[in-house]
Amino acid sequence: MMRGSGKNDNRPAATAEDRLKYQKEWEKMMVTIWREKIMRLHVVDTTSLHREITGNTLSSGTDLATIQHKFMQYGIFQDCGTGRGYSKGNGGNLSFLDPRLRGKEYARKQKSGKVTLGEPRKPREWFSRAYFASVMVLKEQMAYMYGEEFCGMLVDKIEEANHKRSTSMRSRLWGSRKR
Repeated sequence: MMRGSGKNDNRPAATAEDRLKYQKEWEKMMVTIWREKIMRLHVVDTTSLHREITGNTLSSGTDLATIQHKFMQYGIFQDCGTGRGYSKGNGGNLSFLDPRLRGKEYARKQKSGKVTLGEPRKPREWFSRAYFASVMVLKEQMAYMYGEEFCGMLVDKIEEANHKRSTSMRSRLWGSRKR
């Protein structure tokens, strides 16, 4: 059935299948975006965060869908610029952030073999900004798709009511025509 909101009546309204397809593609796109950001921001000491990002879209028979993304917990620490040595309630007095301990004498080797100087951690925002912006796009697209479907249903009901009203009015005014 072709429906529309009056702007383009040749385009069918979005169906539940269309919305589910969009949600599944959005879930895959987010994994791709995050992996690209991880590579661009060099959050790849062991590449395990990059490898372990997964997504899943679950749908019941109705219009309810759940989009899940999973990744290693340390990815959030990288995104926030925190990690080992940071703990809740320490008041921000972290001995390893002391400016006197910065420089080549404070260099240490990580598990991955990477040598780091004594620079404070900086957030490498691979997750939060991209996720927030993309959720807003998903929200707008779903609102548009539901709105198109609603407008189409409303137009169908109005046309149905007009047809019934015009038919019954005609029969009242002119009576039933017998041939």
